[in-house]
Order: sequence, then C-alpha cells, then structure tokens
Amino acid sequence: MLMAAPFLVLGQTGLLPQKPTSIEIDGYAAKVNDKVITRGEVREAMAPVLPELYRQFQGAELEAELEKAFIRTRNELVERALIMEAFTAKGGQIPDQYVNDEIKRVINAQFKGDEALFEQVLAEQKKTRAEYMEMIREQMAVGMMVNEEVSRRARITPQQVREEYEQNKDMYFIPEKVKYSVIVLNKGNTPEDQAIKKEEAAKIRQRLVDGADFGETAKEVSEGSRAADGGAFPWMQPKDVRTELRETLRTLPAGEISGIIETDTQLYLVKVEARRQPGYKDFDEVRKDIKAALTAKERARLRERWIDRLKEDNYVILYD
Repeated sequence: MLMAAPFLVLGQTGLLPQKPTSIEIDGYAAKVNDKVITRGEVREAMAPVLPELYRQFQGAELEAELEKAFIRTRNELVERALIMEAFTAKGGQIPDQYVNDEIKRVINAQFKGDEALFEQVLAEQKKTRAEYMEMIREQMAVGMMVNEEVSRRARITPQQVREEYEQNKDMYFIPEKVKYSVIVLNKGNTPEDQAIKKEEAAKIRQRLVDGADFGETAKEVSEGSRAADGGAFPWMQPKDVRTELRETLRTLPAGEISGIIETDTQLYLVKVEARRQPGYKDFDEVRKDIKAALTAKERARLRERWIDRLKEDNYVILYD
C-alpha cells in the first residue's frame, strides 16, 4: 500500500520519538533519477509506527523490527517518487485551489475549523505552510495516478466471483451451532444436601415445563457463572461445550427443557433456544465480500506490475 502524506495530528509536537535507535538520520537512503531520499526523510515517515515498535519490542528484537520498518518505508517512498515521476512526465498538475480546498478540509476535520491551531501545530512540527501544501499536492497526485493506473483497471466479472465461490466453497461452510441457556445447582457435599438439591432441581424443572420463563428463573435460582445473564450462552458448536452437556445439546429440540443432568458436583437444566443446521452460506450472502477480496487482490497485482514497469523506466538506487 502506498503511503499517504501524513496529516498533522493535534498535540503531536515532534516528528521523531525521543527514544534512541541505531537507524542513522543523515545520509542517502535511495535515489530515483535526480531525486534523493534521505535517511532522515525515511525516519520521519516512520514516525507514526515507531511508538508501537518501542512498546512491543526491545533490545536486538527492537533493532530488527526497526530495520524492517525502515526498509518497508524506504520502499514506499521510492514508489511514491516513481509515481510522481510518472505524473510529471504526463504533464500532470494539481492547481493551488484544489490543494487549498483539501487543506481546508483537513482543518475542519482535524482542528474543528481552527486555522490558528493548525498553524500552531505546523510550527511545532517545523513545517511551513508551503511545505505542507507540497505534501498535500503530492498526496493528491499519487492518489490520482493510483486511481488511474490501478483502481479503475481492477475489474472483476460476476463469473470470476461465482468461480471463486465454487472453488473455495469449504471456506463458506457453517457448522452446526446451538444457542442455549443453563440453570446450575451445586449438589453439596453430604448425601442429605444432595437429596435436597435434586428435589429442588425437580421442582424448578416442573416450573419451567409449566411455562415459567427460563431466563428469569435462572436469574432467581441458578448458581452458575451466567446466572445474571439468565444462564444464556452465545451460539456455540456442540463439540465446544462441556462434555456433560454435549449429547443433550445435540439432540434436545429447540424450545424444550432437558431432564436433570447430573455431574459429580453439579446439577444442570438446559433449554435449547435455537439451532443452526450445518450448511454452506448462500452465494448471494457472500458475493459482495468475495468481489471485494478479488478486487483487492487484482489491485495488488496491477500495482506491483505497474511499479515494476516504473522501475524499469527510471533510475533507482538503494543505499545500505
């Protein structure tokens, strides 16, 4: 993905983090025809990702991740420079009015229309208005070229979408799922306690069979962790529930109340709220997602082929 020109961020007072890194700021990183990309420019473009890298990694692992980020960012800046060369070669121009309109949009979106605050942040980031205008101009030019050379050409036919669905149908298989609620009673330790609990469970079950609301009853009597939620569980595959309940959840019809299910320590009453039978998602249900995925893949292919052509037509050198 091509890097967008970074927008100013409210409260961001510096482009470079204060933590040390082995990445040099001075020197050449790359050259595209006569345009030099410095290591400092790469480091500046890396600024948004650096805090997260410093948070996640340290030591040798941090240095390795910084180097990966540097190479990735350098390559993105090279691609941006190549696209700008193509834009210039075609005689492309972005009028000042368009650039100023975009800057107004940024001020409205990020600074609530406060131009003075916008200028303040520009100053804090050591950027002039003219420099920011050129950054936005380049962003718009790159966007126009990518749209023309990649986005508009990435066309996916209905036949391709259908073929993708048929060839990868297993991706759209929906396993059997069940939605259920449970009332749990702890059996107690002594035979007397257990007898009392079994009698209590039988009375609760009869209340439910007679029409009592399962969720409200669960809130009242259940001793399980989901009592406050009426004993309700989300959609689950029967194979993923606890062993003692699997057979009941496979066979109990939706809407019915199970018998008392006994384990060494607990008693269960289960109600199956609903079932989803196994099957494949309908083609119409997934068509848009398939088309979006195929379009993204085609855009990536076209973009890579386009960038390769630009590299062949221009002088590109990368520095270690």
